[in-house]
Amino acid sequence: MEPHDHDGERPADGATGGSGDGAGDSGGADGAGADSAGGAEGAGAGAGGTGGAGAGGGYGGYRGDGGFRGADAGGFAQGFAAGPDARYARPTPEALQLCPWERREQYGFLNALYLTTREVLLGPQKFFRRMPTRVGLTQPLLYALVLGIAAAFLGWVWSLAGSSLQGLLSRSLGHSISGPLWAFLAFVGSPVSVVIAVFVRAALMHLVLMLLGGNQLGFEATFRVAAYGQAAGIVMLVPFCGGIVALVWELVIDIVGLYSIHGTDPWRAMVAVLAPALVCLSTIVALLAVALVGLGLS
Repeated sequence: MEPHDHDGERPADGATGGSGDGAGDSGGADGAGADSAGGAEGAGAGAGGTGGAGAGGGYGGYRGDGGFRGADAGGFAQGFAAGPDARYARPTPEALQLCPWERREQYGFLNALYLTTREVLLGPQKFFRRMPTRVGLTQPLLYALVLGIAAAFLGWVWSLAGSSLQGLLSRSLGHSISGPLWAFLAFVGSPVSVVIAVFVRAALMHLVLMLLGGNQLGFEATFRVAAYGQAAGIVMLVPFCGGIVALVWELVIDIVGLYSIHGTDPWRAMVAVLAPALVCLSTIVALLAVALVGLGLS
């Protein structure tokens, strides 16, 4: 066999020259020893690399888009510090499936709308866990727009029915038509308000999720949760308690949706959903308090 270089070093002259049998035997032995040592070192390095990859990949877990959960760098230390529980790992890409709304050519418009809304309301964990990402924001935004506009329209119709009954009991015509007027304005402005609401909610939830280390699949995954979570708005049509029930239901859908689609821990999703809601509620209460104080002083 011809001699090989090891770590940039060439064999000595005695190992290749013909000055003597002893020198040749010694050189061959040395070369074999070097080969054995180099091979052992290479094998050790290979084993170390495999172990490192196993530790990093095994802890992080498989992510639905083909990556691994855990920190972006993929290191074991970072994954150990911020990686979510492997119990909430996303399924393999082969198991992911678009929802009926994004396959309307197969189900039809109304049937796809009904099936998607039913799945979101009754089984959000399964719905979001098998949902693929990196397929665009258009379809979930269109779903939110359809439901938001429909809810605003039905709210206007409800207000008309209520104002008709109120007009029979009230002597003030202006008071009886003020409710339907505001409901009609809300219906007209619903496309803009729905788009703003979905993007703002998704941005706030995603910001908190990033701070907690629970962002695994990017902004689109969080946006999909915020958009399809609008399905809870249909509960607002229930008289009396519909608004409160819809609010609580939407918060539950957002929490379950975030940890299901990102493959993160439930507590991270809960904080990401409730923290922005509490901040918004506190801001509204503070503004109302300032307004009441201002009216009292004036």
